[in-house]
Amino acid sequence: MSEENLSYFEKRLTHEVEEIEKRIKSLHDEKAVLLRQLAKARADRTGIQSVTRKNSLYRVLAENSVVEYLKKNGRTSTSQLYQNARLTNFDLKEATFRTYLHRMKRKDMVKTSRNVGYWELVSPPAP
Repeated sequence: MSEENLSYFEKRLTHEVEEIEKRIKSLHDEKAVLLRQLAKARADRTGIQSVTRKNSLYRVLAENSVVEYLKKNGRTSTSQLYQNARLTNFDLKEATFRTYLHRMKRKDMVKTSRNVGYWELVSPPAP
């Protein structure tokens, strides 16, 4: 439909929708900046400034949260570990987190517990 055939009301509504879209984009950009700043602050706090890729930073933060949580609480379910790791990255997907856990398992940082869906720290070898 050409713009000439639109009524004043339709033109006004179309213009308002376009303005809302611009504000949404602006807020999305602002959110991305704040998330980058938050990730940098977390890296400073946890001492992992050497991580350069954003995905690696989020992975290291999640891994650190898993290790700390397991040290404090012992054997823990995947869902509890996931909820705790989401505090480091609220956009963390559960499938991505499970990948992190299995990567940690391959690195002998954690192991599956006797029960399905539970994890515990790998005991350090005795000297």
